[in-house]
Parts: sequence; C-alpha cells; structure tokens
Amino acid sequence: MRNFFNLYKRELSALYYTPIGYIVMCVFLAVLGWVFWLLVRILNLPQYVKLNEDVFSIMFGGTFFYWIILAGITAALTMRLFAEERRSGTIELLSTVPVTDLQIVLSKYFAALTFLLLMWIPTLIYVIILGRYATVDYGVVFSGYVGTILLCSMLTSIGLLMSSFTRSQFVSFIISFVLILMLFSLNFMQNIVSPFWRELYKYLSILEQFQDFPRGVISSRSIVYFLSLTIFMLFCTVKSVESHKWR
Repeated sequence: MRNFFNLYKRELSALYYTPIGYIVMCVFLAVLGWVFWLLVRILNLPQYVKLNEDVFSIMFGGTFFYWIILAGITAALTMRLFAEERRSGTIELLSTVPVTDLQIVLSKYFAALTFLLLMWIPTLIYVIILGRYATVDYGVVFSGYVGTILLCSMLTSIGLLMSSFTRSQFVSFIISFVLILMLFSLNFMQNIVSPFWRELYKYLSILEQFQDFPRGVISSRSIVYFLSLTIFMLFCTVKSVESHKWR
C-alpha cells in the first residue's frame, strides 16, 4: 500500500508541476464560467423566464460545451501518463521496483482522476452565487455532481488505456478524444441502425445513461454502467502494461 501511495503522490505532483496541468485547468474553468454566465443571462430573458428551466439541469450535460470540454481535458490529462513513460524509458525503471502492474495503473488513474475532480471544486461557487439571487434545486445539483464524478471516472480510464498503447502523447490524445466522442455519438446512431442493434446502442450510449442525473435522479442502472466500464477499462490497461513486458 505504501508503494501505491508513493506512486500516486509522484503522479499527482507531476500534473501540478507541468504546464499542461495549469493550461487544462484554466481552459476548463474559463469555459464552464462562460457557460454558467451565458445560461443565467439567457434564462432571464423574457421569452425564456416562463420555461422555468433550472440552470444546473442544463449545465450538467445539457450543452455541447459540457461534453466537448470533458472529452478534451480528459484526453489531455491522461495522454502523458504511459506514453511519456514509454518514450523516455522510465517505464522500465518501474519494473525494477517492488510494485505490481495493478498498483502502477491505479496510481496513475487515481492521480489523474483526483486532479480532474479537484478542478470541479471551484464550480461550487456558481451554486453559492445563484443561491443568493434565485431558488436552486439542490437535488439537481447533487445528482449532477454525482453523475459528473462517475462520468469523469470512466473517461479517465479510457484515456489511460489509450495512453498505454503508444509512445506518442499526441497520438494518445487524438485516439482518446475521438473514441470518447464516438461513445457520445452512440445516442444519435441508435436512430439509424436496425431495431436489433438499437437497444444495445441505447444501453452503451453515455448520453442515454447520463440523462437522469441532470433531472435530480440517481439511477442504479447508470451507476452500474459507469462503474462496470471503468473497471473493464482499468483491467484492459493492466493487461496492456503486462503485454509490453514480453515485447
């Protein structure tokens, strides 16, 4: 366990000591801040006031920006985790210390996930600000953050797996970003496939599984979906790391 925490602190420190971490954080907070301001302004227009829409029910998954920014920052944060280790040759050094492949994978995974989730903490100020001037549905806020945590967990595992396949950070970023967007698009593809595949596409669609959270509903079906895919991706990453030892 001590070896795991040492690796975890090493990976987390690396994210805070590299420019990419701060660039990602600034872009993320700038985009979300702009989206929050835009939603508040739009929903206060006379023609939209009667709709009685909740800002946070739209903010969590209700805009294109939510999905594209999560796909981008997750791919950016995870692209170096294994790719840089392979390029520099330091991955071989990890093989000489008393740690298992599972510990290596989990330390990198939880470091990236911790960094990603910590970036969401400043967004709580939006809840405080809106709560002073309007009625906030805290059930929607809570379920929205729960859904976001589950979504970030799964996307981080996807990015980590893609990073384990290549030595190039750029290639890792592109593959992760495209794959995540493809998973997002399954919700639209179910309308053009045969009925036989429609239910499968519907179940695998991230948008479909996420849609209850912005409504204030935490579904056990969605929790199982996100956790199952996360564990599966981490399992595949461990196997990918193990396979490189035999090359």
